[in-house]
Amino acid sequence: MKQIVVLTGESGAGKTSALRHLEDLGFYAIDNIPLSLVEELIDLIEESSKIEKAVLVVDARSPEFEQKARELFSRLKERHPNLSIWYLTARKEKLLNRFKETRRPHPFQRFYPDKNLEELIEREKEVYEKLFSLFDRTIDTTNLTVHDLKRLIKELLLLQKPQLQVTFLSFGFKFGVPQTADNVFDVRFLPNPHFVPELKRKTGMDQEVADYIFRFPESQEALKKIKELVLFTLPQYEKEGKAYVTYAVGCTGGQHRSVAFAEILAEEVAREFPEFQIFVEHREQGVRRRVSEEGCSGRPPEELSRLPSGEPEKGRKPLQGR
Repeated sequence: MKQIVVLTGESGAGKTSALRHLEDLGFYAIDNIPLSLVEELIDLIEESSKIEKAVLVVDARSPEFEQKARELFSRLKERHPNLSIWYLTARKEKLLNRFKETRRPHPFQRFYPDKNLEELIEREKEVYEKLFSLFDRTIDTTNLTVHDLKRLIKELLLLQKPQLQVTFLSFGFKFGVPQTADNVFDVRFLPNPHFVPELKRKTGMDQEVADYIFRFPESQEALKKIKELVLFTLPQYEKEGKAYVTYAVGCTGGQHRSVAFAEILAEEVAREFPEFQIFVEHREQGVRRRVSEEGCSGRPPEELSRLPSGEPEKGRKPLQGR
């Protein structure tokens, strides 16, 4: 059976790179196809004895896309059970940066000459929101390098489930909210070890700091609720096709409460999802390490207030842009 991929998605989200990777993997590649020609081309591919794999880029650059894409995609899925539709997306901030770096005009500029770049990106996203239910695979390229995207495409074609990479990131609100966060939790309402003299110079990676934080019932309850949300959303992110997910936990300075929460959440989730790559990162300390495959402590789930003791890494500069 032939393998046919219809590639669509937002401008700047990586369709050109994905098309190139698929072509390198032996796919017959056709870019920027008018909607009126798509069905005829697919019929020709199905009839050809020389084409076994093909990828077609169909996107909102076509003036008729918004009006006709839903009907076309629905019809293609009915007529061609071997066809899959891949949707590439990225966060607005990332798309803005990509367009500024390349200095290329947004394709929607010809449709909406009076809109600025941010408005054009938002308008294009609105077009695709109406089509979500028709996509077989959604690929968020916000945090993907070209090499990450190539690896992910290979995994998808081999019908292997991509290994989701999950980061629990601690940060200080006074230094800004991390732009890479998919979810942000604020724990500034909890008792602060900063005001305990013997704990002030330590971090949430120190056992005595974690013991202090989790002696309070409200800390235990907050941890329980955050963990419940994480355990619920992770399978949904995997189903959506995301390669990277970041849960950020913030306190005032990013030294005590957020660090302790990120540590215990990473360890607990690594136990629940051994098939994922789990990382913990402390932005204000410049520390990032992998929790999965390092081995968990084996403590029972109810013992939430105990964290591995140990000193933060020294001599490292804060991670930029995290």
